[in-house]
Amino acid sequence: MKIDRVATAAQHYKDQKSYRTLDGREVLVGLDWQQRKWELFWRCKGRCEYMITDEVRCAREANDAHHKTPRSKGRNDKLSNLQAICRHHHRAIDKRQPRWTPKEVTA
Repeated sequence: MKIDRVATAAQHYKDQKSYRTLDGREVLVGLDWQQRKWELFWRCKGRCEYMITDEVRCAREANDAHHKTPRSKGRNDKLSNLQAICRHHHRAIDKRQPRWTPKEVTA
């Protein structure tokens, strides 16, 4: 992955580990990621953006930032790729599994 140093410098990121790639994706870390989440929750006014039907939006409080294109498919922390949703819908969308598997106990 190549980093666009000119665009990265122009962004004036707060954390030196944050950067922009040549294809336009942003990877934010630390204070930059916190700032992006604040912008996201400001955009949705603190309410979950998950659409239950075409006209009905979830009424719960938004407390998670969901990547529309998963981080594993090319991380992009641009505001247009993020959706503020409640934990209930975040788990339902991601179908989260534990990241660890318990070891089998042998007798």
